[in-house]
Amino acid sequence: MTDQILKRWDAYFGPQQPEIIIRSPGRVNIIGEHTDYNQGWVLPGAINQSLYILISKSSHPTHHWIAHDLNEEVKTAGNSSLPDWAKYIDGAIAFYKPDIGPLHILISGDLPIGAGISSSSALVCGMLVALQEMTASSDSKVDLARLGSRIEREVIGVQGGIMDQYAIMMSRPGHLMLLDCRSKEFQYIKVELKGYQWMLINTKVKHNLIESDYNQRATECSEAVEIIRSKFPKTESLRDVTLNILNEVDLSETLLQRSRFVIEENDRVLRMVEALQKHDVLDAGRLLSASHEGLKTLYEVSCPELDHLVDFANHYKDVLGARMMGGGFGGCVICLIKEEAVVNFKNSCIESYTDRFGFSPEFILFELGAGAERICKA
Repeated sequence: MTDQILKRWDAYFGPQQPEIIIRSPGRVNIIGEHTDYNQGWVLPGAINQSLYILISKSSHPTHHWIAHDLNEEVKTAGNSSLPDWAKYIDGAIAFYKPDIGPLHILISGDLPIGAGISSSSALVCGMLVALQEMTASSDSKVDLARLGSRIEREVIGVQGGIMDQYAIMMSRPGHLMLLDCRSKEFQYIKVELKGYQWMLINTKVKHNLIESDYNQRATECSEAVEIIRSKFPKTESLRDVTLNILNEVDLSETLLQRSRFVIEENDRVLRMVEALQKHDVLDAGRLLSASHEGLKTLYEVSCPELDHLVDFANHYKDVLGARMMGGGFGGCVICLIKEEAVVNFKNSCIESYTDRFGFSPEFILFELGAGAERICKA
């Protein structure tokens, strides 16, 4: 992959090598959806599919940024007419090193865009690592992860939590990260699935979280907390709420459903850790399926394409469980499947999905990989 992207760099900028090459991965979240901005628990991990960011200072008076896989480029910065991907770059520079001067940047890789595996967070985190390397600063990965989260909130307007940035920055190969989104503490959970495989199924329905109901869900959770706090003053977030407490407060049906999902999903995260540590793949599968049912009926962030894939997978004999993954309204389904069944499942799933929607889904087999890092040409 590095050699291929270096050839692309040469085509755009000439034979002089880039100063920095950063590999910034996408991330999966095994379970714990919409719990991060509610100060709950999540269970993400970086994957081997990644964005690569090649960067050098430019002798020209203006920036020149290229998103190769989108066939787009910009030669300016700091204005509202920038395409979305360039706003992440512009935000990273503005927050981290606004006086760095004009840059040549090439972005490419094998990370699907709009699939719910955090290509946008991979971009902003990768840019921050690149800027840190270029300036030889002493910021830690934790510092950069928190700054990346700020950029997404304050520049882009996505009111998410810290899960994506922590997973992209600090994951370990073969491990998931049990992250407490309140304390920001995390621990690594080693994952061994003998005879089984995680798989993503991309609906190819691309979503933009700003234009969806994502921010509305965060607002609804905040509204629920305000009402609960009037009777239980120590309530800081839905992390502090139990199902028994819900029975004692007067919430609208919508706020009740949102709150119930978050409470139950937090519990599923901790139970998933136990299942994986015990190598109990059956329980892990059941937790995935229960998570999707809550996301569909209580949190209402699914869509017909996601529901079709999850239903198909959960009725397939060699799939242990499946759920939508990510913010919702499109993106990917994650499922746990027997390794020997992958090929037959893919063929059957393609036929079913194409009959219903007229196009094929995309299948992504992934490994749990390392976080964002500087790499060198092999």
